[in-house]
Amino acid sequence: MRKVLAIALASAGFALAADGKAIFQQKGCASCHQPNVDTVGPSLKKIAQAYESVEQLVKYLKGEAQPIVDPAKANIMNAQLAQLKGLSEEELKALAEYILSFK
Repeated sequence: MRKVLAIALASAGFALAADGKAIFQQKGCASCHQPNVDTVGPSLKKIAQAYESVEQLVKYLKGEAQPIVDPAKANIMNAQLAQLKGLSEEELKALAEYILSFK
């Protein structure tokens, strides 16, 4: 039973990451954030290493927390954060889960 539960939970996490990837692409995040290279914005790897939890990253994505990674470029991100306001809590968690998968 534990194996089945573990597999189900792992599958759910994978589904969240997959949905998060779709949101990441649909919202244009990839135009500034690449997996391993800083461009206009920090790399996904750098973001994933800076944020300790999905909840912490979701709080930033909601505009409720200060940026941890490259605060000097935060103004560039503010317009993007405004676009994310229409996302549900579940969608924001999926997006955060995808970003954090680059640890």
